[in-house]
Amino acid sequence: MTLFGVEHVLPRDQETDALAGAAIREQTAQAVDALSAAVGEDPQTLYGRVLKLLNLPRLDDADDHDLREVLRELRICEQEGRRVYRARLRRVTRVDRPGGIGRLPRPRSVKGASAPGTCALCGDGYSVGELIGRPPFTEDLPYVPIGWLCWHCLVQRRQQPRRRDVLLRAFHALLAGVEGLGLNGHECAVLLHWLTEEPALATSKPWTADPLENTLVRLRTSAADANPATWLSAQTVHTIVAVLNEAPDSPSTTAQDAATLEALVQHLAEWETNPAGVRQAQYGNGWRYRERVLQLTAHPTALSERGGPFHLFQCRVNPSGQLVETE
Repeated sequence: MTLFGVEHVLPRDQETDALAGAAIREQTAQAVDALSAAVGEDPQTLYGRVLKLLNLPRLDDADDHDLREVLRELRICEQEGRRVYRARLRRVTRVDRPGGIGRLPRPRSVKGASAPGTCALCGDGYSVGELIGRPPFTEDLPYVPIGWLCWHCLVQRRQQPRRRDVLLRAFHALLAGVEGLGLNGHECAVLLHWLTEEPALATSKPWTADPLENTLVRLRTSAADANPATWLSAQTVHTIVAVLNEAPDSPSTTAQDAATLEALVQHLAEWETNPAGVRQAQYGNGWRYRERVLQLTAHPTALSERGGPFHLFQCRVNPSGQLVETE
């Protein structure tokens, strides 16, 4: 399940749409037994293959996202027989990731998609056989783990960011309630170009009310110096989103970018005005309040349906701000 109890972000087919919790675990156990009988392999050995595919010590550690993908693989293996199951129940162990400021943590599991699906972060579709993966667990965060990610979001989104990748970082940072938004030099370059490609934005109402000239200097410096992290305050992020919302259509802005921006603007307004009447005494002013507002929105967007906040990975830096390469 996603954080908000919807299933739009999962790789799925009609058979598994309604499966979750105990039901998906029961179906997975039955599928292991069926494949074991079909290929003549001991069930425990077959369970071991499944665990290696997911890169988990126990099947109890698998969530619904994992189990749906595994269930499809087991059923495909049962249909195709002995000649395929060993190859299919094997994760990709070599993952070439960018180095430097664009590096993301090593994925927990990577495999070819068993069915067409939708990335749980950016919402792009992927096809059968395209590489998808699960990010590593972040047990210190109180959020439900995000589902299967497309290859771009799993590996490339901070090395080759798109406009909506920057917007997604802003959405999840504000939803999580962190003190600000941390962007690397590549992301700063994307945001800088977006804010400066239309000169009229500098005279827009939100820019005039909260000038962004100093922010542009910081973005430009970060892009030029390939800084691992440049922090923008939450207020500055609100201003930037308001300014971008006034930008005219541009060839550099895709339909997905525009949809993400529209959803972000809507949810920022909802968090500000609380149209659903969420009780502050019950949910406070933190991320639980913002989560509840998203749950109760009268106009669900892709962002509210996917849930979050997604883990906001930041590069490690030393006290002087220099990048510390990690595996």
